Amino acid sequence: MRIANRYVAGAFAIAALTIAACGGNKVTGPSTTASVTSATSPASATGASIAGTVVGVSGAASAPFRTMATGMTVTVTRTNLSSAVDDSGHFELHGVPGGRVEIRFSGRGEDAALAFDDVVEHEDIRVVVRVNGSTAEIEDNHRETPDNRAEIEGTVAEVNAAAGTMRVGDTLISVPTTATVRHGSTTMHLADVRVGDRVHIHGTKSGTTVVATEVEVQNEHAGDDHGANPGDNHEPAPGDDHGGDDHGGGVELNGAVAGKTGTCPALSFSVGSAKVVTSNRTEFKDVTCGALANNDQVEVKGSRRTDGTVDATRVEKKR
Repeated sequence: MRIANRYVAGAFAIAALTIAACGGNKVTGPSTTASVTSATSPASATGASIAGTVVGVSGAASAPFRTMATGMTVTVTRTNLSSAVDDSGHFELHGVPGGRVEIRFSGRGEDAALAFDDVVEHEDIRVVVRVNGSTAEIEDNHRETPDNRAEIEGTVAEVNAAAGTMRVGDTLISVPTTATVRHGSTTMHLADVRVGDRVHIHGTKSGTTVVATEVEVQNEHAGDDHGANPGDNHEPAPGDDHGGDDHGGGVELNGAVAGKTGTCPALSFSVGSAKVVTSNRTEFKDVTCGALANNDQVEVKGSRRTDGTVDATRVEKKR
């Protein structure tokens, strides 16, 4: 489709030059190249690229994904960059400026935003995003910089502790013995990581493999000390909402705090249509538990229970 657009544009340009050379009238209709958006243009010589797939949920939170098709637009806020979402749920943005980047999903009754921090020149960002009303959740996030630094968030599809590898989505991750594997401040082993865990990986791209320097497990195993040292007490403290209800469904939410209730550390609030609960295991960044207020824009990471409630492992105030 991209190639066809160039040929059509070139044909019109040649026709216009021929008419001008023969003393014909000027072409007054709209230029065919003006309608080409960042979604169909080749990768820009400057800026970063953000591409992804938008998905949604039919019915309950545990229901299978369905693709959000046409009728939605993805926009980089404070710029004129935008991309329509095609029939497969795909979008592409090129020439995205560096720094903190916010993209907004609008249309089909949805209006939600996601933020990416520390975007650099020529960085390649690929995401799978679940959009529901005013809430956008990152299901998978794969970032690569020109100097081969890689950052991956997603669900573990395979673990081979003997080979020192794991797979997140379609990406093979090599986990050398020098890499840090942890859950919060608790050191783990690769053998402790399970299929279905949500992880955040930092590493270096080497061919088609990412060599990890750090693997952070973002969700907990119900009733499992997740490889902690003997004698460590990981039982929930009074008011801790984790208990045995955590089923390992890692999610990320972005939006405004609403309906905040409870007493620290056990808070309850909503982000979009999702209910969030915190506990003494929740890490607060750029805001304290007591200072968190309604209308604060936050990024919440945690795990989803079968009833849809999100147990927050991290709450970060964005602005």
